[in-house]
Amino acid sequence: MNKKSRTRLLIATGIIVAVFVAGVVVLVQRQGAYYRQVADLATGQYDGKNVKVGGRVLDGTIERDGEGVHFAIQDLTGEQATVNVLYSGQMPGTFDAGVDVVVVGRYASAGSLITADQLQTKCPSKYEGQASPAAQP
Repeated sequence: MNKKSRTRLLIATGIIVAVFVAGVVVLVQRQGAYYRQVADLATGQYDGKNVKVGGRVLDGTIERDGEGVHFAIQDLTGEQATVNVLYSGQMPGTFDAGVDVVVVGRYASAGSLITADQLQTKCPSKYEGQASPAAQP
C-alpha cells in the first residue's frame, strides 16, 4: 500500500469514527443514557425540557380524572424532593403506591409537573433470585 492510499484510508476511517461518535452523543442527549433523580429538577435547567426521571410513587397521591392519572414521585436517593406527574397512557399492571417508576415527558417548574409520555414501573422483587428446590431443606 502506497503512502497516498494509506492517508486516504486514515482520513476515511477518521471521518467514520467522528460520525459514529457524533451520532452516539446526539442519541444520548435525546434519549438519555440514564434517568435523572427528582432532586435534579430543582436546579432549574430542565424547565420546559423533556426529562427522564426516576422516583417512587408516593402513597395517597394517585388520582384519576379525564386528563389521566395524577400522582407524585419522590427522589430515590433519600432526598425529600418530590415532583407531580400527569400520565394519560396505558398504565402498567404493576403501577401502585410505593412502586419505583421512570417517567419520560416535559417538565414545567411552575407547578413542579412532568407531563409524561412514557411510564415504566420497576419491580425489583420480580428479578430477585429464588432458591432452587434442591437447595431447600
